[in-house]
Amino acid sequence: MAMLWLHIIQYSGFSLAQLTNALLIYLILTRSGKLFGSYRYVMIVFAVCSMIYSIVEVFTEAVIHIKGPVFIVFMDNAWLTRTGWGNEVTTLYCASFALVISLLAVQFFYRYVVTCKPILSNQIEGKRLTLLFIPCLVCFVLWFELVYFGMANTVEKQEYMREELKVHYNVDSRNLAFIAPMYWSTGNNGEKKWNILDCIGSLGCAAIITVCLSTIIFCAWNIYSFLKKSQSQMSPKTLEMNRQFFRTLTFQTLFPFFTLYSQVGLLLLLPVFEVYVAGMANSASACVAVYPCLEPLIAIFCIKPFRRTVMCDKRRKVNSCTTDGFSAHRPL
Repeated sequence: MAMLWLHIIQYSGFSLAQLTNALLIYLILTRSGKLFGSYRYVMIVFAVCSMIYSIVEVFTEAVIHIKGPVFIVFMDNAWLTRTGWGNEVTTLYCASFALVISLLAVQFFYRYVVTCKPILSNQIEGKRLTLLFIPCLVCFVLWFELVYFGMANTVEKQEYMREELKVHYNVDSRNLAFIAPMYWSTGNNGEKKWNILDCIGSLGCAAIITVCLSTIIFCAWNIYSFLKKSQSQMSPKTLEMNRQFFRTLTFQTLFPFFTLYSQVGLLLLLPVFEVYVAGMANSASACVAVYPCLEPLIAIFCIKPFRRTVMCDKRRKVNSCTTDGFSAHRPL
């Protein structure tokens, strides 16, 4: 029954993610005008990648389980497992997570440069905007390699999880496509034998999460401090614009922390302390499945032109032109 509910959440998340992200892209193309400048392209790339991620997620039908020093992410799609590409697709699912969180960090970095360092904004306009996405590709490839080689499907892991997965999910670990870090194994005398590759894989993934989260916190705090100091110099229209920005920024900072960073961070951390949570680890899988469909709603309902379009509000649109050094192309 738990597996059924998990897959219902995954398929529902996939369907809604396609709908909400497509709606956001439509609003960006038709309602942003010159208000966002090049930031509209950053938002579109993020929305498209969220749609792709939800497709990979629903094909994988990922199930997560923790026992002892192991957490396992296995594919519940029997057809893909039989094709022989199951391990690669499961690894792609994990790497797609890195792409999403790194793109989120890029959004905040763009906002930081345009708001706090306008003298550098020309460096990320036009064709140079593509340079912002290079770190995202690096994170994606690095995460893929860390998972594929550091958390590989091995006979030792199959045997260790064999009875556990049979009892909880009625599956045979020997016939599953999965990735799983096993931090240590137990020798004949009961001593721990640390698995270096698995530890490096998990530490590398944790480092990517830390870098992305630190980037978001740094950019968010500096944007908040800059705008707070400049409020007395803003016109009423500029102040209203930045209130919308603050709401969007706040929710876009807090929401992924609880649905992405903390969930995946716990998956990496709990096996170190041998915390037995078994199938409850699937709460992380459910949260990751739901995130791509809910994140666009933050922008849709926090940004006034988008909200008015969705709510069919026909009132006169607020003029987006600003004064006192705040140009209209700056993102909300």
